[in-house]
Amino acid sequence: MRVAAWLRQPRVASVAKVVVGAELALAIALIVYAGGHDINDVFRGVPQPASSGVAASCVAATDADRCDVSITELNRGRYRVATNGPSGKLAVVVSIDAASRTPQLLVRFSHPHALQLATALSTGHSNRIELTDSAGRNVVPVAASSTVALEFVPTDREPPGPIVLDELAVFDSNTGLRADARPIFRHLPPLRYHGTLVPRTVAVLCFFTILAVAVVRFRTLDTFAPVVLAVIGFSLCVLDLGIIFSPYFAQDLRAFYAGGPLVEPPGANLNSGVWQGFRLLEGKGLTLVDGKVSWERMPGYGLFCALAGSLFGHRTLVDLAVSTVMLQVLFYSAALGVFAWAALGVMPPAAAWALGVLLAWVPKQLGLTQVDAVIAPVVMLVLAALCVRLKRSRDGAPVPVSIDLLVHATFALWFVMRPDVLPGWLVMSLVLHWKNWRRLLIPLVLFVAIGGTWGAYKARYTREFTLTTTSTGASLFCGLWDVPSRFRFAEACTDERYFDWIHEHTPFQPQSAAANRFATREVVRFWLTYPGHVVVMVVHKLMRMLDGDLWPGYPTQLQVFVFGVVARYWIVVALATFVALSVAIGSQRRRTLLLGWPLLLDAPIFWVMYASLGRFYSAVGVALLAAAVPPLFERSFYDAIAARPLRSAVVLICGAAFAVSAWTLHDWLVANDALHYWTPWLQPSHSTLSAFK
Repeated sequence: MRVAAWLRQPRVASVAKVVVGAELALAIALIVYAGGHDINDVFRGVPQPASSGVAASCVAATDADRCDVSITELNRGRYRVATNGPSGKLAVVVSIDAASRTPQLLVRFSHPHALQLATALSTGHSNRIELTDSAGRNVVPVAASSTVALEFVPTDREPPGPIVLDELAVFDSNTGLRADARPIFRHLPPLRYHGTLVPRTVAVLCFFTILAVAVVRFRTLDTFAPVVLAVIGFSLCVLDLGIIFSPYFAQDLRAFYAGGPLVEPPGANLNSGVWQGFRLLEGKGLTLVDGKVSWERMPGYGLFCALAGSLFGHRTLVDLAVSTVMLQVLFYSAALGVFAWAALGVMPPAAAWALGVLLAWVPKQLGLTQVDAVIAPVVMLVLAALCVRLKRSRDGAPVPVSIDLLVHATFALWFVMRPDVLPGWLVMSLVLHWKNWRRLLIPLVLFVAIGGTWGAYKARYTREFTLTTTSTGASLFCGLWDVPSRFRFAEACTDERYFDWIHEHTPFQPQSAAANRFATREVVRFWLTYPGHVVVMVVHKLMRMLDGDLWPGYPTQLQVFVFGVVARYWIVVALATFVALSVAIGSQRRRTLLLGWPLLLDAPIFWVMYASLGRFYSAVGVALLAAAVPPLFERSFYDAIAARPLRSAVVLICGAAFAVSAWTLHDWLVANDALHYWTPWLQPSHSTLSAFK
């Protein structure tokens, strides 16, 4: 009997299905366990401390200077302690729970590189211990007492500077301080175990599940796939955060925010929403400081942070930041589950599973408290609503108003977070309702309600009414300098540079609508003055997007394990080619265009506006996967290729030619000064932006 015939026997097929099903269940269980194991490390960072309070004072490096100390509570019993200037000594007194019999001092510092610690040790002797920042967490046994006096003195090997203790706490034991408690591979250091072994193993398991579901149909899994994918999404989100913000070989989330974003003035990228949410929960309105609202952001993310604080705690700003990250992870996971449920109605189960796993696997920005972190789950909800509408129309039934309300409610959710959805929302509304114009009132009413409410609220503080933000001109201004050039402003763009330019040429406040209009006019004038620069700018940003910027976030070994074998550029170009091929040959063309609309209607916005290293592209990355992956699991796609070989060949050849030649063309354009600084229409002297370095 031939092998193929033997494999087709019912008994053999049943046994094989049971074996593959058991392996699939084990793989899913291991993926979920890997992320679940890291939950405490990510959101708490430490076991329960024995310390209960801290007081500190410092001595300036020179007698003429004043020395102050700032203390930030990371979580109950753990603190960040830092001096405000060059210091010769930092004295700290830590209060300890009386029940602690073998107290262990945990200290991690980032400045200076070496410190001498003087304290009473558990042996009863007092001694000076030299600590280094390269050791990460330093753990020192101290004498059992109700208080422990510590003295930190910089070594003489460095010039005077501040003393910054990123975390300081006392614990009952050293368990879980420098390495996690794990059932296997205890001998492996955390960096190797969490940073390499676990994510690479999980990546292999993720792709195994895609293969297993594609080969064998599991009807039970079809039913529970949305829930399982949501759990897998949560696990992979936590796993990524556990690598990026590991308490063992990096900074945990609490230490990161206490020593970074929350030290900056209110209004910075990573603290704006946190401050807005914190002040709203305190009854001070959706403001950054007294009398000031955000000029460059919509209100949605501040409300999101306030919701996170009300659900998970907002006792301190650090607590609120971590609560926000927790809600972002839950939101992403839930949106993934909802999208998988809706996708099952318009694509094969294997395609929906593969798409869900890939969306859980790709790099994300969920550890960052900025609005861009929630755009990916928002667009998943938008695409889910479109899937529901598409299924209804495929079934031949009229689309009820309730479904269109759902679709536009998801677009409105995007708008309340970030206004870049407006062009796409307008076009998609026209496409969806060109036969029923009255339903265009739904998006119009939602837009006016959200924009009008936010505009009226801002007008109390700014004395001017605008339906969205007043930062379009600033984004266009910064977008000009995302490409290398010899122009004076071609450096890292900041609010201060934009403000200085506005003050130099106008009497307007930079955050005002008048300044916004002036900046927009000047950028358009610059485009007409230097059309070659516009061409180079668009091509450069397009190539950066194709090179992987459309999946923003810090890739860990969970993704690098794959990207190290196949570069992101080739993956993105291949997926884009599949999208073009599906549209060209007419295989599920309507579904492909509906799920891939951000590729055409959102991505190009950031080829002319500020791209900020790709952090605004997350919707595009989701849409690319949603449009490109499903056809690969459908027989009709390959039948359509066979039925239209010439058209398919043209698309594939053009895609391959673009892939191998695009970077060469890009490099030629960037280096071609004759085109870059060509001025065919307007005089450069009339532009306020045309000065050179």
